Amino acid sequence: MDKRTYRLIEQYAKSLVEVAIEKNSIAVIEEDISDILSICRDNHLDQYFADLSIDVSNKVKLVRLFQNSQSEYLNNFLEVIIQNERMALLVPIFETVLDRLSHETNTFDIKVTSAVSLTETQKERLLAIVAQKFDLTPRRLIEEIDEELIGGFIISANNKVIDTSIRHQLQTLKMKLK
Repeated sequence: MDKRTYRLIEQYAKSLVEVAIEKNSIAVIEEDISDILSICRDNHLDQYFADLSIDVSNKVKLVRLFQNSQSEYLNNFLEVIIQNERMALLVPIFETVLDRLSHETNTFDIKVTSAVSLTETQKERLLAIVAQKFDLTPRRLIEEIDEELIGGFIISANNKVIDTSIRHQLQTLKMKLK
């Protein structure tokens, strides 16, 4: 991505974040953007929007489908994206918006990778510990199962990681023995 494109993404994201904060509609905009990004990722729409061989009118129709958002501010934002023909930047803009909103509100997704599924009690305790250790507000817990960890878990949030897995401990021991 070139500097010009990056600046455009940053500029669009900054303006939507400012509106979300100013109008006190962070939660609604975050939820809508998360839903839209999920749809885009599941259907590879970022590639579709970036494809120059696809007619702009088809891309516009697709973006208009996202305008059934709960937030009028997001609907207006999507209209600006359409008018300026920035559909190819929609996914990176929304990813940047979510990142900026997370930093503005200090609210982050917590990713937990473990060898076995956690119980609800474990999840609650884990969220409380992570909130305290990482000094943040948990948004949601994303659980991933990786049997190769053998035991323990890996927690990551806001670019911070705690790795208590047995696999990590064995790797550390192996490095010390060399």
